[in-house]
Amino acid sequence: MNDNILWLNKLVPKHVLLDDSEVEEKLEPLNVKREQLPRILLKDPALKALDKEANPGDVIEIHRVSESAGSNLAYRVVVEE
Repeated sequence: MNDNILWLNKLVPKHVLLDDSEVEEKLEPLNVKREQLPRILLKDPALKALDKEANPGDVIEIHRVSESAGSNLAYRVVVEE
């Protein structure tokens, strides 16, 4: 396994590429639209570890876990620049 991937697995929270139906399902209860999400650059190293290739406009779900705060989900929309 690539050393960069090992580093990402330990230090970077899990990133999941959502399909369009999942985006609707996750964002609707939050009353948030895709355009309102914070952005993540297409060239972000964490996106290289995804199972599928991300494209501009895709939504990424980020799973963060900490001992003090528990688990947290965040959403980002992919942009080129």
